[in-house]
Amino acid sequence: MIPASDPTSAFNEPKSQRKDLRFKPSVIDAIERASSAVGMDSSTFITSAAYRAAQEIEAAQHKTVISSEAFDAFAAAVDRPAQANPALSALFEKRSELLGDD
Repeated sequence: MIPASDPTSAFNEPKSQRKDLRFKPSVIDAIERASSAVGMDSSTFITSAAYRAAQEIEAAQHKTVISSEAFDAFAAAVDRPAQANPALSALFEKRSELLGDD
């Protein structure tokens, strides 16, 4: 048997939500073979695989990748002393007037 783990097993909550899914026969056959190979029932296998995929997608949404050159330029800009920006100051002043910030 191939070792596998269920990343959702750490959640201490009841399985109270249902999701009705429809599969092509060849897909469900592959899922059932794979889940059997790792010693999981197909429901746990599908849940685990979907949860891992969801975590990867969510992580990718919060990750920004830039080239070394772009990072060096960004780091240099951050390290430079701040300079007054009259347009930005005016924008914040206008915001305060419009929203009544104190």
